[in-house]
Amino acid sequence: MRFRNLRLQRFRNIGFAELDLSEDRIFLLGPNGQGKSNLLEALGLVTALRSFRTQSMAALPQLGAEGYAAVYELEHELIGQTELELQSNKVGRKLMIDGEKVSRLGDFIGRFPVVPLTSGDLMLLRGAPSERRRFVDLTLSAVDPVYYDALRRYHRGVAERNRLLKKGGSDAELSAFEAEIAPYAVVINQCRSIGVAMIRKTLKQVYTDIAEADEGPELEFSPSTAVGDAGAFRQLLKDGRKRDQIIGSTQKGPHRDDFQLSLQVGGAREYASDGQQRGLCVALRIAQAKIFEERLKVRPVILADDVLGELDPHRKAGFWQACPPSYQIIASGTELPADLGRWSVYEVKAGTFVASTSA
Repeated sequence: MRFRNLRLQRFRNIGFAELDLSEDRIFLLGPNGQGKSNLLEALGLVTALRSFRTQSMAALPQLGAEGYAAVYELEHELIGQTELELQSNKVGRKLMIDGEKVSRLGDFIGRFPVVPLTSGDLMLLRGAPSERRRFVDLTLSAVDPVYYDALRRYHRGVAERNRLLKKGGSDAELSAFEAEIAPYAVVINQCRSIGVAMIRKTLKQVYTDIAEADEGPELEFSPSTAVGDAGAFRQLLKDGRKRDQIIGSTQKGPHRDDFQLSLQVGGAREYASDGQQRGLCVALRIAQAKIFEERLKVRPVILADDVLGELDPHRKAGFWQACPPSYQIIASGTELPADLGRWSVYEVKAGTFVASTSA
């Protein structure tokens, strides 16, 4: 897949922009705070209508605007040239593909795979478990509709159980929601076990291109509690009701799972060097891209947000070796790349984008 054109209105600090994105390598050049990341963020919405920078979608419209609009022209391996239109305002979001409205996110997620690489990816190592769950959930949801459906239904059921816990719901009411939640918890657990093994295998292959030596990268699934079958999980929730009622939320289940990244030296967060951590995060994103390509039969677009300049020369060379040349790459930075050929360049200032000579 590749972007061909983008028209963007009232998004972050961008009042209006139209960019020709038909080249293989596109670079957004400019000082920090001018709108480079904002444009990449808008492009990243096409995978799951989610920002890779924030979970608050209310932050996306331009200051003082009620909403934003984006029109993407793409070349797609499975459906050819297509136009994707996204409008968002206080009423909600409207998504159209070639003029036809998309009503269910499940029919859209993963069809247009994009993989962001940002300095914020270090939070996959250093941040809370929710950061790692978000990465795994998006990866698996994009390639497995069964997982996406189970995850959506599970979180909806947990939210309702939490509501009952806070308002003092009866045992009968809680039992009903626990019976609804339990089968989805089992599916999530099974899919995560299989999915993490898939990610781990691809991560090991990619990391050999980026690392200076065989450092033994590992990704391990750390469930918050054993989820054997639906009956056992229902009993677990029942046994924890008193505790959950005191706290006001469900304390056990897949929404509390974690995933551990490590190297031969030990846990990556505790023992890996800064360079090793950055290399591991880049490898994890490229592994995600390769999984998208393998499972979806669509080459993803790489969005490298001011991250290539943070890699040391060896790991930067490893990035280019690990990243297939057939992928479209749209990158940003304060200085032009000094390696690997020519880029189509846009100079960015105060939310405006001006085409420059190729670098």
